[in-house]
Amino acid sequence: MGSINLIVVYKSLLLFGAPGSGKGTQGKILGTIPGFYHCACGDVFRAVDVRSDFGKAFLKYSSKGQLVPDDVSIGIWSAHIDGMVQAGRYKPDIDFLVLDGIPRTYNQAKIVGSKLDVRRVFHLTCSDKTKIYDRLKRRALKENRLDDINEDVIERRLKVYEEETKPVLDFYGPALITHVNADQWPYQVLRDILNDIEHFQKAPVD
Repeated sequence: MGSINLIVVYKSLLLFGAPGSGKGTQGKILGTIPGFYHCACGDVFRAVDVRSDFGKAFLKYSSKGQLVPDDVSIGIWSAHIDGMVQAGRYKPDIDFLVLDGIPRTYNQAKIVGSKLDVRRVFHLTCSDKTKIYDRLKRRALKENRLDDINEDVIERRLKVYEEETKPVLDFYGPALITHVNADQWPYQVLRDILNDIEHFQKAPVD
């Protein structure tokens, strides 16, 4: 798929959690605040040109509800970020890069590790499984993402998250992770995230 050429180190915040935990909602809100650039990797992947090599490879796996191979995912992500920098929409020297969906595996975290200055990993936890189902189904109807209505697909996605994505937390370690209760209303989740950002921004540097 070609080499990946990431030039700068991105000051980053990671939004992490199971499908339906509210990562996209929080990312979109943060992205409206000056000083934050939200990269919704799911949207980037869905918008990829399926005629390209990356697009064909992406479609092959995503249509089955499987995780896309790391070289494909990182390649698509890298090209998008480079484009946003060149267009002036994302300014790495002043903006926090808010990532939603990358990295999704331990190996991806290793690949991008030297290029992401991760300041905090926000782990959105949802203890009520019925809320996850309800959120995914509402989103499916609103955004015409009909795959999210199928409960078998939802179950498979949650299983993939537990087995292949959740270990990413081990890569970053507890010192960088803030667990946020995603059972709350979205504004309460946002409050907790912003309070934590304010706290670590004020913390003295060792």
